[in-house]
Amino acid sequence: MGTEEMIRIIPLGGLGEVGKNMMIFEYRDMLLVIDAGLKFLEDQRHGIDFTIPDFSYLIARKEKVRAIILTHGHEDHIGALPYLLKEINVPIYGTKLTLGFVRNRLDEYLFDTYPAFVEIVPRQRVPFGSCEVEFFRVCHSIPDGVGLAFHTPLGLIIHSGDFKIDFTTILGEQFDLSRLAELGEKGVLLLMSDSTNAEKEGYTPSEHRLNSLLSEAITRAAGRVIISTFASNVHRIQQIFDICNRTGRKVALFGMSMEKHIAMARSLGYLKFDERDIISSSNLNSFPRARVCILTTGSQGEPMSALSRFVKDRYKTVEIEQGDTVILSASIIPGNEKTVSGIVNEIFRKGASVYYEGFEDLHVSGHASKEELKLMLAVTRPRYFIPIHGEFRHLIHHAGLARQVGISEKNILIAEDGDVITIDGKGIFVSDRVVTDPVYIDTRGAGDIESGILKERQKISRDGIVIVVLLISSRVREVMYPEVVAKGLVHSQVRAEILEKVKNLVFDTAVDHMNATENRKDRLELLLRERLTRFFRKETGIEPLIVPLVIETS
Repeated sequence: MGTEEMIRIIPLGGLGEVGKNMMIFEYRDMLLVIDAGLKFLEDQRHGIDFTIPDFSYLIARKEKVRAIILTHGHEDHIGALPYLLKEINVPIYGTKLTLGFVRNRLDEYLFDTYPAFVEIVPRQRVPFGSCEVEFFRVCHSIPDGVGLAFHTPLGLIIHSGDFKIDFTTILGEQFDLSRLAELGEKGVLLLMSDSTNAEKEGYTPSEHRLNSLLSEAITRAAGRVIISTFASNVHRIQQIFDICNRTGRKVALFGMSMEKHIAMARSLGYLKFDERDIISSSNLNSFPRARVCILTTGSQGEPMSALSRFVKDRYKTVEIEQGDTVILSASIIPGNEKTVSGIVNEIFRKGASVYYEGFEDLHVSGHASKEELKLMLAVTRPRYFIPIHGEFRHLIHHAGLARQVGISEKNILIAEDGDVITIDGKGIFVSDRVVTDPVYIDTRGAGDIESGILKERQKISRDGIVIVVLLISSRVREVMYPEVVAKGLVHSQVRAEILEKVKNLVFDTAVDHMNATENRKDRLELLLRERLTRFFRKETGIEPLIVPLVIETS
């Protein structure tokens, strides 16, 4: 291997944050994309539903992109694909269930033609030029997850994907520790490993552990049982169907993603249940409450989810009553704590029992805790290590675990989104940075939202808006007295005398401008915006969004 050879790895999301996972693997004239996920925002504020990575680096080099390789089917790994595929049309590699969930995702966006889907299986090796990508089985909170081993001329690079080490899974898909040990024996140049649970002691419990706890909670419930979990958590959903079948409860599905994901998983053989165990929402009230289980979305308190609408009495066929049991069977995504807490409080007000994170928790994580992370490091024995997938503190904690198992401090690299990580004959280092500004998405038809628009929405929500309408006669060079509309400002801040001062300031500014040499409409609007911003800052201490509208008449 000559020192001129190098590999570049560029995280576009997922390092220094939870969600929006995406990474570029670059060797010579070939680029491979690993995952393309989204990130939900706290409270879906200002009309923004989620963010996706900035694709500009890829778009500028799209002729070099060979493939998109997916580790699993969670939204934070596949949710940005509809937006990426508008720019880049390359084959997508993934396991059967992962590609099934991708089809569901693309259907939502009314794609006319799909890219080429290439289904892979664990331990398969796929060549890409002088490199090969090997897939190995991992366990997670969704079936069919894989990690990646890049066989390159410089050495072996392992990307763990999201994982935990579980040998008692619901569908019998065991973590392929033996293959990782074999790779470790051959020598691993670089390990990039999931850091989400790097703060948690011990081992992450098996999904199988939940079976008895869920069974007890459902059996003990006197009224309806409402269970909210991620639609992609096929393991959990299978357990719920099995328990309901044993306890004589029918299952009603609510939420479009829940219905579509269950249908897809069943059609592919990952879910098994009798169609007679399902009842429609319209037939729900024909069954005694003690014989019904509602399986729904909304575990993160999403405002438009089915669970949120149940709580707010916005579903004709579903009302939460005293004696019902609600189970939030999902970890709270960082940033959603407030909305989930609000949902839990409202359920308690209705007299129902609630199981939720931190209190009678009926959920297990899909991410490895400290001892599993150390085992991954010990088995692979990498020369270099980069912690991935987590907020910055998670990356730091994971780096500490690497030092505990004997990896040298100088061989551990803490990287963040946008860092260009270079590996060559001299070592590993950050050689450059690329733009990774978040791209904001408003799914109500607006599509991509520029950061400037988001700032305007933030300003309006915080300080309000002032609209000034000014008529100017270009023929006689006369300024009409302006109209001012103020919305969203505190009442005391917009009392009559303040608005009168605003009108006078606008009028005087316009008259002065009419007499100036540079008499242009756009220049006057800019001048009004600047002067009114200073005026409100001085008079009220706030800076509302100022919208001056200068209308020229003949």
